[in-house]
Amino acid sequence: MTLDSRLLVRRCLAGLACAGTFVASSSAGASVPTPVHHCRSADLRYPFQPGGPNDFGVFRLTVAGGGCKTAHRVAHAWMKRFESNIRAGKLKLPLSVDGFAFKNLPVRQAQTFRERGRRRGTTIRFDYRVPNG
Repeated sequence: MTLDSRLLVRRCLAGLACAGTFVASSSAGASVPTPVHHCRSADLRYPFQPGGPNDFGVFRLTVAGGGCKTAHRVAHAWMKRFESNIRAGKLKLPLSVDGFAFKNLPVRQAQTFRERGRRRGTTIRFDYRVPNG
């Protein structure tokens, strides 16, 4: 092997090592989870009787890949649509609101609907507690 061919082999190996490092770092960066923001939802709650505690409505409102303002707006729209369905005599959960596709998740408490809404890279989750009376 000549000196030029040895130099060429070293450069190729160095280039391959750099390319491997780049691929490993870019694939590791793609798997970083989106931070979850916990949003206030106190104004999306209501009492069972006037003057009572606000025990019903939206609880545990979180958003990943978006802002709390969006999560609050979508949860409020979901709540209004669900309540209008109940007033019309139907127990039908909204499947989409403002472009978010909603899925009902397994519940952890009685009288509660756990909801997850997704649109592109944004995920909104909340618990909706309904009165039983």
